[in-house]
Amino acid sequence: MNLKLPDLKQYKTSNRVYILASGPSVLDITKKQWEEISKYDTIGFNHWYTHDFEPTFYDLSYLTHENHFDSPENDMLIQALSKCKNSKFIVNHINKDKYSQLLDKVDYTLNHLNHFDFLNNIPDVDKNELGKHATYWSDKLFDHFKVRKGSIKPNDNFFFKSRGQLFVSLQLAHYLGYNDIRFIGVDLTSEDKFQDLISSSPSSSRSVGKGGEVMQDRVNALNDAKNPNKSHSTTQGTKDKDYMGIHDLISLYDQKYFYEEGIKLTTSNPNSLLVKSGIQHLGVLEELNMPKITFCIPSKTNLRYLKACIPSIRENAYRNDHDIIVFVDSDEDGTVEWLEEVKDKYNLQYYVNPKLGEELYGIGMAYDFCIEKSTTDIFMIFHADMMLGKNADLNAYNRLKHKTVVCSTRVEPPIHPNAGEKTLLDFGMWPEEFKKEEFNNYVESQLNETKTTEGIFAPWMMYKDEFLALGGHDPRMHSCREDSDVFNRMYLDGFKFIQPWNSLVYHLTGRGAGSFDGDKERHEQWKKDMNASTLEFIRKWGSNVNHTPLMKPIVSPVYKKSVVINNSNPELETALEPWFNGGKDIIVEINGNLFNQQDFQYIQQLPAIIQDSGEIGTFNLGNLKITINSLNTYEKDLIICEK
Repeated sequence: MNLKLPDLKQYKTSNRVYILASGPSVLDITKKQWEEISKYDTIGFNHWYTHDFEPTFYDLSYLTHENHFDSPENDMLIQALSKCKNSKFIVNHINKDKYSQLLDKVDYTLNHLNHFDFLNNIPDVDKNELGKHATYWSDKLFDHFKVRKGSIKPNDNFFFKSRGQLFVSLQLAHYLGYNDIRFIGVDLTSEDKFQDLISSSPSSSRSVGKGGEVMQDRVNALNDAKNPNKSHSTTQGTKDKDYMGIHDLISLYDQKYFYEEGIKLTTSNPNSLLVKSGIQHLGVLEELNMPKITFCIPSKTNLRYLKACIPSIRENAYRNDHDIIVFVDSDEDGTVEWLEEVKDKYNLQYYVNPKLGEELYGIGMAYDFCIEKSTTDIFMIFHADMMLGKNADLNAYNRLKHKTVVCSTRVEPPIHPNAGEKTLLDFGMWPEEFKKEEFNNYVESQLNETKTTEGIFAPWMMYKDEFLALGGHDPRMHSCREDSDVFNRMYLDGFKFIQPWNSLVYHLTGRGAGSFDGDKERHEQWKKDMNASTLEFIRKWGSNVNHTPLMKPIVSPVYKKSVVINNSNPELETALEPWFNGGKDIIVEINGNLFNQQDFQYIQQLPAIIQDSGEIGTFNLGNLKITINSLNTYEKDLIICEK
């Protein structure tokens, strides 16, 4: 049956796929390992038919030449179509007529290839430039198919070909939507093939010197390689043109596309050249691995929330042995007693504010306490009123690199507005009402989502040493705004923020902090704490908290400013005090008798106004007289928190 390319997606049975190559290490795969591989989808290509394992998909889209096949025995298409009748075939459109009788007996789709050459001699190769320097390309082709020039991501019209069929089959796996792609038999250390060791394999399937010389293009490729006896010819530059090696090309593709989409690419051969290029080795019987991390959870009389939060981590985390550290800042509900009862059941540690009942540590210092106590390289900030979704830890970790902060996406009940940074769905308003099964089903439906946005909000994950280098949270933001402050500093220090939409938590939105928990007294205290912390934030940054709708920080320039108030009064001085730091670079003169709300708004917007003016001198704005003596800014001096 002739299928359209998108139709192949309906034959997926798993999110894992094994790409079956021809390296000798294929013969090292044990019977037990083949049994494991058979539980998942597979892609075979070229002469895979010489093996007795029948793949889910058979990729023959590279075959466009007809002069290789001197007999039916040596004809790759004839052999593959005859021996793997249950596979779904991808065949180059040029072969449709010649092999029509055989194609009519199998399920197949016809595909085009766009030739792609990435040259190794381009200076300063950058993954963001991937594809832009390809030859054989035409702007008209991209205009016709509405594909962005420079992209080599597969699409419904064609895949890209470079250095052989392996790269095409990798793109097929990407196109079909697998998020766990595993290579079998991608050795690349020599021209040898597993077919060389199978007596019944046709000569056309073998390496040169062992029968493969009947394939003239294979001989040509070997002769054109710069170091014919070193590694596979596709890993080398050539005598006529300095091609990028297939292992480096795959590594670039992995960094450009798979990393950004949370797709894991691994290889079963620890000695493959792919490993030297940065592709992770993973044994056939091994699960995707991630290091143990530490969940850091402050608690301020949060027992009812912890009873839902902690079990969710143990039930849904990809690893069931992550460390959990709870800091009890206040306990008016039996939190410590419950933690003592369940510490072994949930394998958690807890620490108690040494001045419990007298004064609060504050959420920022509570987080820092947990982080400093952690023994893992990576930690995750977590709120007590959050429930972890399935594999949220793994899907966040898959995006984590040094100088990045990865935050999970919040699913919240429809209480507060949504600017696009979260999902509003009602899985319960309170922990006792949590619709766990419904939430779990929703999470399951989103695990293949590849969307990411650039924002930051709890829960967030990063490397411990990079956090400590920033000096931790600023204690001036004692109970609130501590996150906005540290996010500003991360942004200024060059951190990249990544929010994957397949890493999910259910957030009861402000219940744990007391901003929305139904307790009037607690809510009033939260408002006081928020006001106090906001004033501290303004004193430090010279402006209020600001971010994009998707929660990426917007940091205004910090100037050294002072104010001169004529006809002053205590109320006006109190209102203006946080907005000025006593510096003499910017001087604002105010007449207290004329000062109005519009003038106050100008003061709040002053950093942006000064940034836009860009000139030293004096000007009037409303009832304000503003003198700019210097345009020096000092925001980067605030990156490190000195305690």
